[in-house]
Amino acid sequence: MTLEASVHAFRLRVIARAQALGNVSQACREFGISRTLFYRWRRRYLAYGPDGLYPKRPGPSRGRPPTLSVEAERALLAVALAHPTWGPARIGAHLARPEHGGWNLAPATIYRFLRRVGLQTRYKRLAVLEVHSAQTAGLLTDRTRRALSAARRRRPRHVAAEQPGELVCLDTFYIGKLKGVGKVWQYTACDAACSYAVAQVSTEFSAQAAARFLTARVLPVYRAAGWPLRRVLTDCGSWPLPLSRTGTSWCAPRRRESTCCARSPWRSTSRRPWR
Repeated sequence: MTLEASVHAFRLRVIARAQALGNVSQACREFGISRTLFYRWRRRYLAYGPDGLYPKRPGPSRGRPPTLSVEAERALLAVALAHPTWGPARIGAHLARPEHGGWNLAPATIYRFLRRVGLQTRYKRLAVLEVHSAQTAGLLTDRTRRALSAARRRRPRHVAAEQPGELVCLDTFYIGKLKGVGKVWQYTACDAACSYAVAQVSTEFSAQAAARFLTARVLPVYRAAGWPLRRVLTDCGSWPLPLSRTGTSWCAPRRRESTCCARSPWRSTSRRPWR
């Protein structure tokens, strides 16, 4: 039963109880309502029948009335695109001059209109003009030229692998300081080809601990699956030395280590499992 149906049934019971008792005051006391409310329901019942006891549905609330006319919006948009670096206060002062229409517009009103049309920042207004000039005159700004040059020189992502074991991303995450335990870190190794991950919690943060994690936890998993571990990617963010200099047994001749920028989760897939 919906809420409207429940309210309708309750009001019908009140009307029926008052008719059965012949005493409106006693029926109102039993149901915990006032006689004023009862007579309001009774008038709707006599005028519209049982359907008149359904609760009224709230109509849509009227929003903020438009404060700008079509002419003012056109003038404001023309000035904003003609002078894309001007703010709402300067645009309002420009439009307030008699030779520019004499529009008396507050900066807040101008900003609301620019936000409604998607031009609330200088960058967005300049971007619209840049696209327009590129489509009409074929002109490119210095920013667009720099972006195109960077896109041509951009190298492909190096976090990529075709088969498991070809590239394993290793990273650490500081969990926090636990009472009675001390500082705790999480070591995570994630395969770039299949996104399979192995994690371990440790109270030691060093390259030796990371190498032991690879030797004791990660390598047995790949040996059991029959996939050789060929390459490990780390960021060497806070470790005193790379894994290749730890002297552990994981550094086989066919295994090598690669590094990327520290604190760059978009380049290291090992941060995905714990996010």
